[in-house]
Amino acid sequence: MKNILPVVVEILIFFGFYVAALIVAWPLRRRLRQTDTNVRGVGVSLKRVLLGLSLPAAVLVVSQLVWWLLLYGRLDESLLARGEPHMGAWLTFWGFVLVLTLVEKGAIEIYGLMNRLFPVPDLMRNILRGLLLVAAVFGILKYQLHIEISPLLASTALVTAVVGFALQGVLGNLLAGMSMHVVRSVVPSDWVQIGDVEGEVIQTNWRETRLRTVGGHMMIVPNSVVASSTIHNMTRPTPLRRHRVDVGASYSDAPGDVIDALVESALEVRDVLRDPAPSAVVTEYKDFGINYRLRFWTNTYHDRAVVEGNVMRMIWYKFKRRGIEIPFPMSDKLLNDFMAVVYRQRTMPPEEIDIERTLADLLRSDVVSKWLVDEKGVPLLKEEDLRGVAKSVKRVRFTKGETVFCQGQPGTTCYVVVWGRVHGHVEYKDAGRMNEFELNPGALFGEMSLVTGLPRTATITAREEVELLEVSEGTFRKILSLRQDIPEILSRLVAQRSEQNAAAYEKLKEMAGTNVAETIRRENILKRFLRMLGR
Repeated sequence: MKNILPVVVEILIFFGFYVAALIVAWPLRRRLRQTDTNVRGVGVSLKRVLLGLSLPAAVLVVSQLVWWLLLYGRLDESLLARGEPHMGAWLTFWGFVLVLTLVEKGAIEIYGLMNRLFPVPDLMRNILRGLLLVAAVFGILKYQLHIEISPLLASTALVTAVVGFALQGVLGNLLAGMSMHVVRSVVPSDWVQIGDVEGEVIQTNWRETRLRTVGGHMMIVPNSVVASSTIHNMTRPTPLRRHRVDVGASYSDAPGDVIDALVESALEVRDVLRDPAPSAVVTEYKDFGINYRLRFWTNTYHDRAVVEGNVMRMIWYKFKRRGIEIPFPMSDKLLNDFMAVVYRQRTMPPEEIDIERTLADLLRSDVVSKWLVDEKGVPLLKEEDLRGVAKSVKRVRFTKGETVFCQGQPGTTCYVVVWGRVHGHVEYKDAGRMNEFELNPGALFGEMSLVTGLPRTATITAREEVELLEVSEGTFRKILSLRQDIPEILSRLVAQRSEQNAAAYEKLKEMAGTNVAETIRRENILKRFLRMLGR
């Protein structure tokens, strides 16, 4: 009992040194931890190194100061004399910790300042640090305290064998984790698929790899499973990946038209890359139609369900507006009968109910209710005047984010918003300048290109699901011919609007070399209208 008491007292003294060092270093460590870990710089790197050195340095300083106080206080000199070698061993150990931390943290920060990833992964660093500390302890016991460590090593080996046999699974995960960290199969922020589990790598440690799925679920996969599985890494060496979407179209639709529509649909989606460019090919002739494969590239393959869904949504709208049919399986006879009906429907005039809807939308539009009015604000055109026009107006739909037309394109049509909203933006020669606007139901847009022959002056996209009335040049000609004074009224209104925007038109990127002022003069617009009417 008398021999155990001094040992217990020494252990308590050394434990007190450590606790005191924690208390002393806590304010400094708290302040250093406030450093932004995402910031690079020499000053920030020094702060991170000091954070690592603060605890072992505090232990050394506090231990030495308290030991000197005990010596000068003459407290139990026999106890202090017996503890002198142990105190030296304590200081030697923490001095080794200080040097080891300085080397490790300094190397990490030097690689960070060079914008390079430290070659030794976290798990390997922890294991190497632990082995070096254990080796330091054995060295101090043998060479400084002169303790025979052979029995200790033998007993340690026996305990290690017993523990290793009992913890085969844990050691398997540990070794698998070590191999993964050496070869860097997966690292945090990688998006991977391991077996049936797919997600972003959040953390890898000595036992497991943690993935966060698209749905936000945290999946914990043992390292032994990761090491024995085929890993699909969607992030490295580059996140560039190719998608594919398979679509069918009827035999009556020309493959060239279908391929153009597929490629345009892919380009409408923001996440789809322009380089490499999307492409589409014919893959198979089936009994009920032709199969096509659309291929496109993104940097967000892990989010492929959303990206491919958006592309397929765009395909439906493109096909619908172009009259391209997506077939469904059927027999040859049923297919022939069906295609005959479709062909007849394409050549049939619009049904009366559709004409009435279009007529009502035209009457509510700005061009009829606000532009073509008399001095008292009464519309000049009645239902009977517009019924013939309504038969030739095409009703089209666009989905959210889809482009109606782009700035700089030639334009021979204009549009009336039936429902939904469209967003427009104008880019000028000054790259930093842009004008944005929004159009609501009833608004007319695209008419400037139709009436002046100039390129489109804005890019128009669907803010949400929208339905538009598409007025072609032939239909616009019919509107001009309804009354003798309509060309005069429209030319005056268009010229007034154009004069307000003349300065802006001159600064458009697409207007270089064009005499905009001459083009938008009222007399020239009126002449263009009369040429449309053959006068």
